[in-house]
Amino acid sequence: MDQIYKQYSTRLLSFINSKVHNKEDAKDILSEVFIKIYTNIDKLKSDEKLTSWMFTITKNTIIDFYRKNNNKQDNIEFDEEYIFEQKEQSSAISELSHCIAPIINSLAPKYAKVLHLSEIKELKQKEIAEKLDISTNNIKNIIFRGKKQIKDKLLQCCHYEYNKFGNIINYDVKDENCNFC
Repeated sequence: MDQIYKQYSTRLLSFINSKVHNKEDAKDILSEVFIKIYTNIDKLKSDEKLTSWMFTITKNTIIDFYRKNNNKQDNIEFDEEYIFEQKEQSSAISELSHCIAPIINSLAPKYAKVLHLSEIKELKQKEIAEKLDISTNNIKNIIFRGKKQIKDKLLQCCHYEYNKFGNIINYDVKDENCNFC
């Protein structure tokens, strides 16, 4: 859970600050968001949807904040903007998705097998642990390290453009001879 906080707290706080113009309120909302994330993480079906799930929780928590404080902001600006940002991200991600399987296959067999089961077959970590007779904690570590290797290979291959939420919205191939894309 600490990993999730370290990885996403800055992005979520930036998003909250863009909608709530009081820094103390923004910090309170962020705390509430992480309480909701921690208490509901077991309901998340796929790690791939973690970012959008967290931003949805954040968006709803901001709306609740305005409702609770009777601070009606008739035009909470993020509705259309947020949808547009999500569409931009999903377009770039879907274009890049064809690179993932070749990158996974290029990893050491231990990582390739676990990531294939996790990311392609969408098995839960517990199921993978049982199937491979490896501890769940070890599976988590393999997935974490494997995803880092995938990220490193993607960064070697392409230059990425990010939106203000830190999501990929566009990319340019650095090397036309990239073995993955």
